[in-house]
Amino acid sequence: MKQLAVFSLFFGLFAVVSCDKELKEHPIPPQVKQEMAAREKASDPIRSISGTIEFAESIASKIPEKGVLFLIARPEGVTEGPPMAAKKHSLIRFPFAFKIGQENVMMEGNSFEGKIKITARWDLDGMPKASPDDVEGSVTVTAGSTDVKIVLDHVIEVEKASAEAKTVSGTIRVDPAIADQVSTEASLFLIARSDGAQRGMPLAVKKLAGIKFPYDFSLGQADVMLPGAVFDGPVTIFARLDKDGDAAPAPGDIDGNVTTTAGDQNAEIILNHLIGG
Repeated sequence: MKQLAVFSLFFGLFAVVSCDKELKEHPIPPQVKQEMAAREKASDPIRSISGTIEFAESIASKIPEKGVLFLIARPEGVTEGPPMAAKKHSLIRFPFAFKIGQENVMMEGNSFEGKIKITARWDLDGMPKASPDDVEGSVTVTAGSTDVKIVLDHVIEVEKASAEAKTVSGTIRVDPAIADQVSTEASLFLIARSDGAQRGMPLAVKKLAGIKFPYDFSLGQADVMLPGAVFDGPVTIFARLDKDGDAAPAPGDIDGNVTTTAGDQNAEIILNHLIGG
């Protein structure tokens, strides 16, 4: 019995040592460590801003109840490019308690810290880009701030001169040689990319249906895809007559393009290329 007890004790010690050795030989993978660090950073109250959003009393009664609330965070002084963080809320009531922080950053590796400008926008059409009659308000505070108050007091209006300067307009025609290939049920996609950009998210997009050629078109700042993006400089406008209405090109679609500069009011696009033809 004594020998059995000694053997059991020895075996137990051996098992503990072996387990300890296995733990030491199997460290936490770097990816898991990064995920743990990201969760810890996201939960840090110093890396968030919270408070209340409400309409200014002078315009509160005039604002439609249906809409979507966008929260956009940018480092102080930064006015263009992708936001540091963004958030979208629907089916809400005002005053609205908000919070935006590290867990809402747009690009991995960015830190929600320092002086930050928070812009809140009550958006009537639910699209990420601002449109006329949307209502905005903003405040600049330090990450970690609480009890922040944002007042929605600015109704967005169209400035004609500015809109024309950041728009390309003109005429789209179909090459007579392939006019018989045009479907009356087709949709027209207009896609703008900064000159030289071949991939990634387009600068601006518009989809149209039930049109007749020649067609007078316009594409500009009101059609940009990302908040903060600017429709400016040299751009290439791609026009595609799409048979099935899907955003992806397919055999039977007809396209054409023109490279010009924002502000051009006399651009001409000829639909002369039959995809798969």
